[in-house]
Amino acid sequence: MSSPFLTASWRNLLMINFEASTSLLQPYLPRHTELDTWNNTHYVSLVGFLFQDTRLRGISFPLHRTFEEVNLRFVCAL
Repeated sequence: MSSPFLTASWRNLLMINFEASTSLLQPYLPRHTELDTWNNTHYVSLVGFLFQDTRLRGISFPLHRTFEEVNLRFVCAL
């Protein structure tokens, strides 16, 4: 059995969700996708966390083993 491509622990996770207008998000959608809605509302998430003990195919790389990451996400569907 092959080893996983990426392994890591997520620590100190913080997620903040907020409502966003369709006109704000529409320009960032990939082709042939549409915004996912919940109760006729679109949401954007700001996610921050600490990647810890990160390894690619079981190998750790100096200066890339433990680091902070921040993502801005919104959901689209095919």
